[in-house]
Formats: sequence, structure tokens, C-alpha cells
Amino acid sequence: MRSIRGDQRAPARAAGATAAPLLLALCLGTVYLSCLAACSEDLVDETSPDVCYSQKRWIGKLTASEEMYPGHECVGCHREFDGPEFMAAGTIYGVVDPEGAVTTDNDCFGVEGALVTITAADGQVLQTRTNRAGNFYFEGREESLAKPFKVVVQYTTDDDALTYQFMNTSPSYGGCARCHTPGVQGTPDAVAGAVLGPDEVVEGAYPIFTGPVPPGL
Repeated sequence: MRSIRGDQRAPARAAGATAAPLLLALCLGTVYLSCLAACSEDLVDETSPDVCYSQKRWIGKLTASEEMYPGHECVGCHREFDGPEFMAAGTIYGVVDPEGAVTTDNDCFGVEGALVTITAADGQVLQTRTNRAGNFYFEGREESLAKPFKVVVQYTTDDDALTYQFMNTSPSYGGCARCHTPGVQGTPDAVAGAVLGPDEVVEGAYPIFTGPVPPGL
């Protein structure tokens, strides 16, 4: 049997050398996730209820995030700034706010967990839940959604009460804030409860709401 000289043996640190990069990667991954969470919080500001009913608002400007710019017209904005395409998108709030003073005016967060159901003209049913900012969206080419469509918003409160908001207007455009922003100028002859064309706007539509939801939730 041939003996192995000390200088021919595999270095004793070989196993350790294999583990070291893995350990480093795990450490870096932990740091990255911690930073990511911290950076995400830096995009959101805590407020008083008289500024935002939810007590949170977006301050991250154009930083890419699913929580960005609640209350804004998402479909058109993403088209203008070459973002991901949306068939429909909007924000759900937990309070009736006709003037938008504590919802849309200050980029305020909405309510998390509201179930949004869209029924397209061809019978296709799309569902999703709002995120922490109250935002919801359906990814895809805008023209892929058969129009006009119907919208229902459902929400279960902390005391297990189910709210149900049915939109009696049938829009032909998926950017909800085009109408649901206080102060927008309406299209002549466009009225709530009607079937709207893709460029028609109903004046006086409230920010989309469900609830009632306690402030800060």
C-alpha cells in the first residue's frame, strides 16, 4: 500500500472552505432582507388620523413598489412611465370621504384585505385582495379585459361583519381613480349607473370605500 505524504493530503481546511461561502451568503441574505424591510418602511410615513384615516401614507415618490401612490390612476400612470401593464387597478379605503381629505389628497394608505371581484363583459371573473396600502391590480394588457365590466368589493371587519359594495356603473376603463378622485371634471352626459365609454368620466364619484373600518387599520 502506497503511503501518503503529508504534503499530498487534501488540506484540512477544504471542508471549511466549502462552508465559508455558504455561511457568507446566508449572512448577506439576512442583511439584505433586513435592509429591504427597513427601506420599505422608509417609503411610508406615519400620520395622525386627520391627515390620513389609515394613519399611513406613501412618501416614496416613484420608487417601484406595490404600495406606491395609493389613490392614483394606476393604469394610465404605468402606461406613461412604462411600468408593468395593468388591466385594472385602484385603491380601496375604509371610510366614506367625499372630499378625499383623509384618503386621496395625501397619498394615504387604504384598507388591507378587501376582496375585489371584476366580472368582465365576456363572463371572465377576476379576483384579488388589497395589499397593505389598499392597492389592488390585475396584471395584463389593458385591452385583454372585456368591457364594460362590473365591480364588487367585499370586506370582513374585525367583528366578523361582512360589507358588500356593488358598483352600479359599468366602466370601460380599468384605471379606477380616473373617476374616483374628488374634483375631477366629468364628461357631459356621463352619469353614475350608466355604461361608460373608455374616455367617459363621472363627476363626483367618491374614493372607493368599504367598511366602516376603524382608523389606523
